[in-house]
Amino acid sequence: MKLVALTGGSGSGKSTVLNGLVEHFGQRASILSLDDYYRPKEELPVDENGETNYDVPQAINHADLFRDLKTLLSGESVSLKTYTYNKDLMKSEIITIEPSEWMIVEGLFVMHDENVRSLFDLTAYIDADPATRLERRKYRDETVRGYSPKEVEYQWTNHVRPADIEHIEPWKEKCDIVIDNESDWSEGLAQLIKLMDR
Repeated sequence: MKLVALTGGSGSGKSTVLNGLVEHFGQRASILSLDDYYRPKEELPVDENGETNYDVPQAINHADLFRDLKTLLSGESVSLKTYTYNKDLMKSEIITIEPSEWMIVEGLFVMHDENVRSLFDLTAYIDADPATRLERRKYRDETVRGYSPKEVEYQWTNHVRPADIEHIEPWKEKCDIVIDNESDWSEGLAQLIKLMDR
């Protein structure tokens, strides 16, 4: 089994690229999302206004992620609870991840932890302009996750953009491939598939 990391800022299009990979590889690929490794809300840091900050690497339980990746690499499956973004309208489910030819690990902070990072065979950065990403985030968080426009704007200004600049954007120059998702992501996806299929 080989591991590929998909990273990029919120709203960059990680899910879009992920869906393209799944369509191409089918049963040859499994997916592990960092969203399912968020720590409980009571363990997360808060900002100066007392608001929970989900957009810091410390929000992710990288130790559990590393443990599960090692388990998958050994040929065993792992089970975990899906993350609900602390919204009552979303219900957590137990999912089982099976080893496969490619394990695609996606999330904001997949490159943060040195132990996790050492396991990747290939790394991809999904890129898009911050203004474009904000519009995508507004649509997703307001229609899918149940956040108010005020919540989305607050998180973007106080948490998301600062995290982009400090923790995520520096990896753009260090990943094996950068996929431009400002307009057309298909060319970058094709390049990534070519690297994975060789």
